[in-house]
Amino acid sequence: MRPMNAKTSSRLPHILVMLLGGVLALGLGLWAASGLMAPAQLDTDALHGTYLPGGREVTEFELVDHDGQTFTREHLKGYWSLLFFGFTNCPDICPMTMLELGQALNLARENGHDTPLRGLFVTVDPARDTRQRLQDYVTAFDSSFLGLTGPLENIDVLARDLGIVHVRHGEPDDPDYMVDHGTAVLLINPEGQLQAILSAPHRAPVIAGDLAAIIAHHEGR
Repeated sequence: MRPMNAKTSSRLPHILVMLLGGVLALGLGLWAASGLMAPAQLDTDALHGTYLPGGREVTEFELVDHDGQTFTREHLKGYWSLLFFGFTNCPDICPMTMLELGQALNLARENGHDTPLRGLFVTVDPARDTRQRLQDYVTAFDSSFLGLTGPLENIDVLARDLGIVHVRHGEPDDPDYMVDHGTAVLLINPEGQLQAILSAPHRAPVIAGDLAAIIAHHEGR
């Protein structure tokens, strides 16, 4: 092996520095790129609702919307949906909750999300809640709201899957019977999965805050 001359030896430190600099620059570039591509961190402790990481699949179901169109699990996709079970004759909880949800949707829309937001109202009183009655009721709170109905057994398929209990009170022939029902609002993500459970009491700014954080995380902001 030929001995290293003085000129070559003097250039070695410079070559090593250049190589090390290149490796360092490459590493910093990869680190920066990974930071840009990583999804935003979600502080679940700051949420008022219960977040379900990764989402949870919703069971197959078949209902009808207030326009008479079939509504299935597939129709949950493509939207962020606030889903609530109730009935139009409800004297207090339902109208108050619907009012807060309508205001929350308007507040959330101000953030300019990529995916549209809407409300879904599933009746637990299909005997009295006709499609026309549902349409008049739900759109009074927000134009995006869609009323859903169907045979009670079909409604129960979705209600049981989402943990919503409802019980009718009153005599069979009493036209003014009441229905007790769960008050949770279910947040459905654009993949049609249950993403979060929002428990009462419901307040528009709180719901909008949870929506903003969850959607930003989902969109990787």
